[in-house]
Amino acid sequence: MIVKPEDACLGMYVCGFEGNWLSHPFWRANFIVTTQDELVKIRHSRASIVIDPARGVTPVIAGDQTPEGRKEIVAIVPKTSSRWHDISSVPTKPLPPRPAPRRIVPPAAFGKADKARAAALAQRSTKVVKALFEDCRLGREIAAPQIIGVVRDIADTLEQNSAAFASVTRLKAKDDGTYTHSVAVCALLISLAREIGASPEAVQDYGIAGLLHDIGKLQIDDAVLQKVGPLTDAERAHIALHPELGHAILSAETGLPAVALDICLHHHERIDGSGYPFGLSGDQITPAARMAAICDVYDAMTSDRPYKKGMSPIDAITEMAGLDGHFDQDLLFRFMRSIAVFPPGKLLRLRSNRLAIVLPSAHADRLPVVRAFYATVGSHFVDYEDVILSDRLSDDQAVSQEDPAVWFSDNGRAMAARIIGNLPVQAPPSSHAPTLHAAR
Repeated sequence: MIVKPEDACLGMYVCGFEGNWLSHPFWRANFIVTTQDELVKIRHSRASIVIDPARGVTPVIAGDQTPEGRKEIVAIVPKTSSRWHDISSVPTKPLPPRPAPRRIVPPAAFGKADKARAAALAQRSTKVVKALFEDCRLGREIAAPQIIGVVRDIADTLEQNSAAFASVTRLKAKDDGTYTHSVAVCALLISLAREIGASPEAVQDYGIAGLLHDIGKLQIDDAVLQKVGPLTDAERAHIALHPELGHAILSAETGLPAVALDICLHHHERIDGSGYPFGLSGDQITPAARMAAICDVYDAMTSDRPYKKGMSPIDAITEMAGLDGHFDQDLLFRFMRSIAVFPPGKLLRLRSNRLAIVLPSAHADRLPVVRAFYATVGSHFVDYEDVILSDRLSDDQAVSQEDPAVWFSDNGRAMAARIIGNLPVQAPPSSHAPTLHAAR
């Protein structure tokens, strides 16, 4: 017997479903509908149900319309199935449409006071870095105490509000672009180093490396660095010398951490071997250099310059995530966590043991919002809930990025689009989906 999904009721014995397996949420057949959750899934599906009346109840339409103006389902129980007598006497009501998740407007990532403090520090730090670079240009030694002082000031500010500092370093003045970029990469590297659990000493070394990573540009023609139009092949080759030039400068100094030399020389290398100066690939590139590559590119893409408008953080991180082979994907996710920016549509696993899709945001410099839809413990879909990602105990956190193909058999992009559009998902779990258990 074939039954429409809206006519389903508790106690039916389901032999199967019409249509393809993507049109319903079950990956099995031959079962009795015993729970309200199963009933909800069946009624929200698009497939008619094949039932066996001899092994369960048989729903029929009683009358045309009830006084409330809706059809009422009554279960008819066969004599051979006394198990469902108690259910048949209770009429089941049509299921309401899925309620829209409560609209959440995420709070600003920082306030005016945070931004004012960050701007003052960025200005002071840029002046110090500019003076240090000028001294180096004149052949003087790099003043390590001044560098450490700047790094500590930046590190202290980032503990209070990293987003504010990142926002004020996006604007690069024409004459100070290299110096402000160095300060910004310093801050991004400090945040990323903390995210991966580096020691305080290692975090300071990463900060020093960030400040000095582009010191080789001191020996690059300013006319090429400041050129507004596209570069010629010769000009690109000239700029590509700066990692080796910078490494030579730092190698002549004493007391600098080894990671500063590594990052200076290798921050333009790429995982797929497409970078420079040596075309290193894979494990030939140290984790420190991989981290620096991410921070360097992100700041370059988001920076406002006199001749171009920088990308928004979301657009930049989305483009970086789509550059196959350029970046270490695990470190890129840790970087996303450190700056609290994720590409819309990305599948994340949350601290609350749920999977969620990152929602698009029309707000700049606000905390990210995701839509949770699936419980990883028990492996089942749940009602949509929009949650804010932050370090606060009242919010949730992203603990990992997930591959939709591992969890679901449906197309990942199509599923994300339906969830973002608040449409029901009919994607059965993948046969390879992990089996997770609640933490004890």
